[in-house]
Amino acid sequence: MSDKHNIISHIKDNFEVGEFEQALEMSTRALKAYPVDLEVYDIRWQVIARMFSDEEAKEKIHSEVENLLTTLPETPELLDTAYWGYKSISGGAINVPQSLVDKILQYPKTEIYLAALMGLSERSENTREKWHYYKRVVDEFTPSDVPILSWYILACEELLWLAKDDRTLATDDLLDELLDILLDADLQHWQDSQKSFRCYAKVVEWRITLNCGLDKALELLDSTEIEFVKKTEQSQNSDNDDAIGKAYKEISRLRGKVYFHQSRWKASYDELTANAPDFMESVWTRFNESTIDYFWMLGRSAEGMGNWVNAKHYYANAHFGPNTHNKGLKGLKSVYQQIRDNTMIDTFDTFLEEIEAEYRIQEAADCEIIRQKLLKNRLNKKATDFRLETLDEETYTLSNLLGKVVMLDVGASWCGPCNEVLSEVNTVYDRFHKTDDVVVLGINDGEKPEQVQKFLDEHNPPWTILLDPYQKVRKTFQIKGIPSFIMIDKEGNWQYSFLGSHIIKGQPLIWFIEELLSDK
Repeated sequence: MSDKHNIISHIKDNFEVGEFEQALEMSTRALKAYPVDLEVYDIRWQVIARMFSDEEAKEKIHSEVENLLTTLPETPELLDTAYWGYKSISGGAINVPQSLVDKILQYPKTEIYLAALMGLSERSENTREKWHYYKRVVDEFTPSDVPILSWYILACEELLWLAKDDRTLATDDLLDELLDILLDADLQHWQDSQKSFRCYAKVVEWRITLNCGLDKALELLDSTEIEFVKKTEQSQNSDNDDAIGKAYKEISRLRGKVYFHQSRWKASYDELTANAPDFMESVWTRFNESTIDYFWMLGRSAEGMGNWVNAKHYYANAHFGPNTHNKGLKGLKSVYQQIRDNTMIDTFDTFLEEIEAEYRIQEAADCEIIRQKLLKNRLNKKATDFRLETLDEETYTLSNLLGKVVMLDVGASWCGPCNEVLSEVNTVYDRFHKTDDVVVLGINDGEKPEQVQKFLDEHNPPWTILLDPYQKVRKTFQIKGIPSFIMIDKEGNWQYSFLGSHIIKGQPLIWFIEELLSDK
């Protein structure tokens, strides 16, 4: 490996472990030896963007980019480096001058040309402008010649999302064409027969969502099922058999959804009930929106068949969940109209009260099964101590919190799911903030103080937020993604971890804390 590549490798290593000052110093020394090396500039600007305030980073990077553009011959490589330099600044594509974009668009079919189109879509506030640029990606490239296939797939999916919200953007024929293109691109991207099912399933889901080419969706499912039958016959791997079995059930569920949208009630009901997901896997799988919709579809299918008992049961599961399902309520009204003459119930309100009482008993029993399943999986690991500060330079250590149950909420302001789950964390905080032996701490994962302050100003969380600029907590607790929740018992032992935003009414976090509080 050359000296230059060794230097760049060391800069990247220091950047990745949070040693920004050392990485910046090394990049400065490298540029003295290699004053126009674009690769050094590329990593240097990432360091500056993380190390300085937004305004300081913008000023420094702008100055260095402009200097390169005015002193070096214009090449696609130079434009590429300049483009990503601007994009490294907070705000992303909005920082890229239009004059630079215009130059980049003189190099069609290149990676930087593709990046510029994606960036133009990203910074467009008008829906039709977004559509225009994503459509250019699809029109000007093919899955076979696009420089970065994942971006091409993203452009296809963004077009479908835009069309979902505004069907005037595309005809059914155009949507049909886009869905075929997406499938072709996805299959090329994965090039793995084990994952090809996901490609077909995704397109079928889109056809259901957009109500576009449902017969075509059934054809896709039939051909996919035939492939899985062949794999089952050829497979000698029990783990592979399990994956094939799960995929086979999902094919049937998707077929049931297609039948549902075609008002084929009996066929829909049979497929959906015979191949239902494991709703008892977690609180989220039992009560999330897609599960509630699944129950509603079963209720509507049962109603379409004239099976009022099952229709009532599934509509109740839809309507009385954590979030009221208006279609579920409408379904219950329809059931009541059909059966009221054969019951002793005088009013719809009384009918609802009786059904809700039955549902609450079922809900409590389901929750207890899920709770018991979760709580038995303790980690029983000694938690490594940390020393972190608030924006006001107040220091917190884990060792000083012995004797208390501690919940760490690891996240960042840029993370959408982290922000979405704030209301759930607030539910947990409200439940325990008056309990002396429970502490809730937010751990900001790797952001600059000004970004943390902006987050605090916008969301004003009542719990303490600690700064972790070098992501020590992430490394200590082997965190693979955010938001991530770490539960530590009174003895300082790491007992539970929970990854993601799949929390409903504070559960299962509340269960974890209650369990640790009950320890003797």
